[in-house]
Amino acid sequence: MRILFITPYVPSRIRVRPFQTIKELAKRHEVHVVALDESDGTSTVGLDEIRNSAADVVIVPHSKTKGLAQALVALPLPIPLSAAYCWSRQARTAVSQKISNAGFDLIHIEHLRAAHFAPSGRGVATVFDAVDCLTGLFRQMARSKKNPLARAVMRLEAAKLAYYEPRILRRFDRVVATSDSERTALMTLNPSVRVEVVPNGVDTDYFSPKAERKVPRRIIFSGKMSYSPNAQAAIWFAREVFPRVRAEWHDAEFVIAGSNPPDEVKMLSAVPGIRVTGYLEDLRPELDAASVAVAPMQTAVGIQNKVLEAMSMALPVVASSLAVRPIGRDAPGIIEANTPEEAAAALGRLFRSPEEITRLGLEGREFVKKFFSWPAAVEKLEAIYNEALARRS
Repeated sequence: MRILFITPYVPSRIRVRPFQTIKELAKRHEVHVVALDESDGTSTVGLDEIRNSAADVVIVPHSKTKGLAQALVALPLPIPLSAAYCWSRQARTAVSQKISNAGFDLIHIEHLRAAHFAPSGRGVATVFDAVDCLTGLFRQMARSKKNPLARAVMRLEAAKLAYYEPRILRRFDRVVATSDSERTALMTLNPSVRVEVVPNGVDTDYFSPKAERKVPRRIIFSGKMSYSPNAQAAIWFAREVFPRVRAEWHDAEFVIAGSNPPDEVKMLSAVPGIRVTGYLEDLRPELDAASVAVAPMQTAVGIQNKVLEAMSMALPVVASSLAVRPIGRDAPGIIEANTPEEAAAALGRLFRSPEEITRLGLEGREFVKKFFSWPAAVEKLEAIYNEALARRS
């Protein structure tokens, strides 16, 4: 099968869903990639792997300044800011040239931010990976924001998405999402659209524990910190939970690992026991040295890769219900905690029992190895591709 894979960001070990999907698809199919690049210095980790796997990779530069200007222009328009941010005439031209010069069997478009790059003609089967329901995400963000201006912007974006997202879904032969909850949210917006679940996976060979010794009371939270829900979670944990932990365990540490932290997150490094790493080319050494991972998401959609990666590194994870829901309640290796008191108590129990840390970590790793592999996820995606092709024929 010849596949054109369009994404609004460079597939990488940070943008792991398209990264692993392309690598797995390329084992059996001819995959051509067109991707926007915001050139923030962190988006190309693993790009060489994609170039070595795919038949062709076209990277279209796209500056953040231009994206923000386009979003500002879109404020009074019905177009969501997230879609306007990624508009690119150069990318549209690259897609058109690709389609004109090569006979593709199928076009795969990743994320709503790239949905407008779908060709208007109906000659090629198209599959849309919505990933998550953005309308639901921005509704959550609107409720969680304390700043009145930020709350107003999130409400405006949620309203735009509630109009735009269900209409976009109709353009495609098949639509996929990362979890049952996201599937339900998308089908609530547009009941006429069939949505299938293709979960995220984890590369358990890449994310495998190596360290013989852990730092006994080191807690880690990882993720792209320029993503507002991650920054929000890091700040919440640092302010609401960590002081309770530190009061009992004076040597406790909290590591916030992820690229492009906003100033409010950077300032947390001034708090005794907290370290903000910023961008890391390789996250594994930080995960390897920690004893426990946390995923204190206050706003979240879809499967949290940070949880799967920590579990694959044999770290027990203390996580909020929002982070746990797509993986499954009572999943081995995860302790659910929603309030500051619950999170601090869970961490305290683990710190008092290193054997429990080891046991839960190993159980979690075995769980993700069994149920969250990328080959299984992409096999399901291929079946959806075949349905889209059959529908066209």
